[in-house]
Order: sequence, then C-alpha cells, then structure tokens
Amino acid sequence: MEKIRVLNGRNQNLSTLFHKPANQTNKIIIFTHSFKGDKDYQPIIREFSEHICNEGYAVIRFDCWGSGESDGKFEDSSITTQIEDLEDIIKYVRSQGYSEICLIGLSLGTTNSIMAYDNSIKCMVLWSPVFQHEHLYESYKDEILQNGFIIRKRNLTGEEVKCGKAMWQDFKDVKPYKKLSEINCPVLAIIGSEDGHITEEKAQEFMKMIPSENKLEVIQGGDHDFLIEKAKKKAIELSTDFIKAHL
Repeated sequence: MEKIRVLNGRNQNLSTLFHKPANQTNKIIIFTHSFKGDKDYQPIIREFSEHICNEGYAVIRFDCWGSGESDGKFEDSSITTQIEDLEDIIKYVRSQGYSEICLIGLSLGTTNSIMAYDNSIKCMVLWSPVFQHEHLYESYKDEILQNGFIIRKRNLTGEEVKCGKAMWQDFKDVKPYKKLSEINCPVLAIIGSEDGHITEEKAQEFMKMIPSENKLEVIQGGDHDFLIEKAKKKAIELSTDFIKAHL
C-alpha cells in the first residue's frame, strides 16, 4: 500500500491510499467514504480494500477535501465538492492506465458514486445507500439558520464535526435518485435489516429506477456502518463475488 497525494481540480491535495496487487492490472476499485467518515473510518473499508487487493484488483481510497488528512476544513466542504473530488480521482486513475473501474461508496459516498458515474464505469457497489437527503436538510434547518453551522459527533470516535451551510444546502439540491435512470452498468446495493436510515421497501423502490442489471442484498441483523462482525463479513463476501463477476 502506498500513501500519495492527488491534486484535485481546485488545486487541493487529497490524501489517498493506493493498494496495488502483486500482478499488474488495468482493473481498479475506487472507494468513497461516508458523510462524517474518511478513508480509514469504518473497519470494513480497510478490511475490504486489503481483501480485494489480494484478489488481484488495485484499490484507491481517499479523503475528500475537508475530511481526514486531505486539505481543507469539513465545514467548508459540500456534497458538490466531494463529487468533484471523486471525478478527479477517476481522472487520475485513468491517467495511470486503469481503464476498468468499479465505484464503491458507503452511505453518503454512494451519492457521490452515483453522481460521478459515467458510461465508462464498469460496475458499482452501494453500501448502505440512502438515495435522497432532503430529510437532513429539514432536520438541520433551524440549527443552520440560527448558528450558520451544525455540530455532530462521529459515532465511532465521539469526535465533533462541524457541518456548514454548503453541505446543508446540498442535502436539498443534490438528488442522486434522479440520476439512477442514467446508470447502464451492473449495480449491487447492500443494506442491513437494522439500518435506521433506509428500509428494504424504500431501497427496492429506488433500485427499480436503475435500467441496468441490479440487485439489492439485505443482511439480516446488519447495521448502517457494517460494524457487526457477521454483517461486515457478509458484505465483503457479496461485494467480492459481484466484482469478480463484473470487473
């Protein structure tokens, strides 16, 4: 694994971990983290990256601008800047000779993957997708209008994170479900039955909007971040089988 810095289109450094398999390949998986997360936040990110690299695939996982070890402050970032960062990472891997690309996102990272999708993407894996965020715009509204920001804690560390107006506004303006009809590659979505952010019925409703081959897997007893060991292992197994079939 190599730690590098990739310059985004706004001339800002994105902290990036590059996993390269033993044998050269043109196949790569790009992972995008969650709302308050980063490239190392949830254990499943690290474990899956190492596992799938051992299966012969290159992997990139990166911190969006304002998150983790990348430049900037989270309070100044937005869904829009995160989508732009992913698009720049896609350009970077293409410049390095990787032509077969799979996008994987977790939670808000699935929104970024959907919005950054183009017809050159070979397949997508959506971990705990939500597909719409208008409810967050409404729930944060009073606090944002009063203070100009909101403070939330990261579930795993208890660290406080400040979210600014740009991110809040994008919860309303960025609508990933409207782009689902444009996706032409195979898509796998995985949710836990105990995910409090989306139900199986709602997820199935959104998946039906995708015209290409797609499948929704529901892990019984699974949580949103795949912290439960059994759910994490099952998500890794399902994702690995899907990628081997389509990339």
